[in-house]
Amino acid sequence: MQILKRCLFGRKHKETEREYKTMYSYEWDTQTGGYLLNSTPLLFSKEPRPVYYQELDILGFDKYWNYEKNDAYPYMWAEANNYIYRGRLVAKTKGGSLYTAPELLFVEDPEPDNLPLRFVDIPLMVEKNREFMEPFVKETIKKIYNTYREYKNKVDVFYVAFSGGKDSVVALDLVQRALPHNAFKVLFGDTGMEFPDTYDVIDKIKHYCEDENIQFYRSYSEFEPSLTWNVIGPPAQKMRWCCSIHKTAPQILLLRKITNNPHFKGMAMMGVRADESVTRKKYYELNFGTKHQGQYDYYPILNWNSAELFLYIYQKDLIFNETYKKGNSRAGCLVCPMEATKNTWFKNQSYFGSEDDIHSTTFYNDIIVKKTFAHELSCQKQNEFMNIGVWKSRHNGSKLSNPNIKYYEERQGNNFVITVDNMSVDWKEWIKTLGKVYYPSENLIIIVCDEKEYKITHFIEQQKDIFTILNIGNSQKEIYFLSWIKVILKKSAYCIGCHVCEVNCPHGFIHMKNGNISIDNRCVKCKKCYKVNGGCLVASSHLLPKETNKMNGSIDQYKNMGIRFSWVKEYLTKTDDFWDNNTLGSQMITSLSAFLRHAGVSEKKKITEFGKKIAHMGGDSEIAWALMICNAVYTPQFNWWIKNIDIDNVYIYAELNEMLEEKSLTSNSKKNVISAFKNIFNSNPILSHELGIGIVTVETKGKNTVLIDVKRLSWKKPNAKVILYSLYKFAEECGGYYQFTLTRLMDYDIESDGISPVEIFGLKKDTMQRLINGLAFNHPDFIKAEFTLDLDIISLNPEKKSEDVLSLF
Repeated sequence: MQILKRCLFGRKHKETEREYKTMYSYEWDTQTGGYLLNSTPLLFSKEPRPVYYQELDILGFDKYWNYEKNDAYPYMWAEANNYIYRGRLVAKTKGGSLYTAPELLFVEDPEPDNLPLRFVDIPLMVEKNREFMEPFVKETIKKIYNTYREYKNKVDVFYVAFSGGKDSVVALDLVQRALPHNAFKVLFGDTGMEFPDTYDVIDKIKHYCEDENIQFYRSYSEFEPSLTWNVIGPPAQKMRWCCSIHKTAPQILLLRKITNNPHFKGMAMMGVRADESVTRKKYYELNFGTKHQGQYDYYPILNWNSAELFLYIYQKDLIFNETYKKGNSRAGCLVCPMEATKNTWFKNQSYFGSEDDIHSTTFYNDIIVKKTFAHELSCQKQNEFMNIGVWKSRHNGSKLSNPNIKYYEERQGNNFVITVDNMSVDWKEWIKTLGKVYYPSENLIIIVCDEKEYKITHFIEQQKDIFTILNIGNSQKEIYFLSWIKVILKKSAYCIGCHVCEVNCPHGFIHMKNGNISIDNRCVKCKKCYKVNGGCLVASSHLLPKETNKMNGSIDQYKNMGIRFSWVKEYLTKTDDFWDNNTLGSQMITSLSAFLRHAGVSEKKKITEFGKKIAHMGGDSEIAWALMICNAVYTPQFNWWIKNIDIDNVYIYAELNEMLEEKSLTSNSKKNVISAFKNIFNSNPILSHELGIGIVTVETKGKNTVLIDVKRLSWKKPNAKVILYSLYKFAEECGGYYQFTLTRLMDYDIESDGISPVEIFGLKKDTMQRLINGLAFNHPDFIKAEFTLDLDIISLNPEKKSEDVLSLF
């Protein structure tokens, strides 16, 4: 067996080394209809999975192929959309979405003359692979035992985080073989939204644990999903409140109860595998604090592939979730914002039901339509909305049919006023988490926070609580205090007692029950309860994005033409002479002139000092385009793009069109915006493939170029001085915010007039830290930084401006 060495580390965890194996490759075996493992390293797994008759029926293969309706064994295997029968590719599927069946593409007949399909000979396949599997399994069991021994005195509770899927079934079996049955527990985090087939698995596992003297626990939220989906609104990819409320929080609360310790340290042993997703390929086998704060996460089968996994299941005759026989590649929640569009077809066919059946996909899909603007659309448009999955991209309350707006804020001179309409909980409880609080009179609050005193007046008018933060300036302390008081009042306005803040408190000083909240006076003001999306999951789901004056203009700035790469290059060559010596049409000139103004290159057809620097670099310069984008993001069209198009997500035309609904654009304007971006990125190799701002897939139809899809990627080779320029722009747009933290830069969900280079270029924290450290070393007169121990401070020179940074190029 080949062994790879990789570092094992986690946040605040001592670096050690572990051995990792290279996954076995496999080849198809015509004798059994299965596969054979071999010693060739498998660098890229195709994740083979067994195909049973139920999946063939759902896809409609029974109209073409002859097979017995018997699920004793699978008939074939699937690799993604390819169907493999006895070593031969016999069919493919293409496309598919919630209400649209995948298209069947036949390659060859599985059996001649329409003879019946033959089952995979599972017993023989298992036997032929025994030589490879046995030492591999023994190694995994040994590793589990050694990990337990190493951490036995460091961990209060070991538990298998059981989901009911194939991976957790295998992980549980390996753990129970490796450890004494009284050394660990099994915990099922019941979201209330699991597949019906998963609940059958849970019942069987519970009985198995009882027979084997293994303690089995089931955690669940006090809130039914029917309530949270309606009160909070459907979850989304950037608003996955569902996992926090229905899974993580109940698990942590139950473990606190089991251990009778709010500070407990647990090790969750999970069936997570690297081959399941791109994100999981970056995981380490043992981590600290990555999923659950202060807890260990251990992935004993991280480097197993599905070929090995299914062999083990068949060999040990383990419980098999029936959902896999229905074509579902994963077991999870009935409706999930993170699932791929093509997978929704199988799930919907398997678990379709009535609008009143909480154990059906129909129940949740119906809520999505009712709680978003889709309820105003025709039935056909609603189906398109659901097929595309527009609801998954929601960032705030703008896509909700009736967002609950009860929090308002505005600056009035030196004061900052926050108004809350109909408080949900007592704000005096939440304010305990901020600092020392005094009430010298009925309408005056004094808070001492970070050794600075703040005065706040409070009045109630017609059930509205009006808070005025007096004489609040723009120092670093004051900016942080203002952001924290906003969080507190958002919590007070929207809190439903979901328990997420409660489990974030490492000391157990926050208590929630039946929607009420109480905070112990011993609160240490660590503010870990603030570390949820936007400060409060419910508030984040309902509040509308803050629009700055600068962004109030139309985002239809470049009409349908966009700005061609060649136009900008020509301008930068000729500069002001360009306007009297070009072959562009009037609409092209209008769009180009707008872009050059937005990019800071030209003003009233006169090149700026910034423009002269860009012209000197030339239109083929990656740095020049990066600098121009740093300016352009402060104007409507590019601002919308950066704020709404997430890194690594793929968007099709229809999805972009739906996302533009919230801008109240005409149908023609929406087409213009999408067409403009298509033309900008399709013509510009630097913006697309170098900076990653937008990479388009297009198709030529006659004389027209049609957008198929688009995605954003991170900047491949970020330039430190461009980042410095962007930091100064950020500070200036924030009104002179010259000292901040890297943590603040990474958190661009905070409302801000400035746009972080992290958000513009999609940079990771370690990349930013490396770039900033380099800048601090090479240009100490512009920037200072300290990333040691718990310090995370970035200071810009307030005597410098963004244009001064240009002298460094």
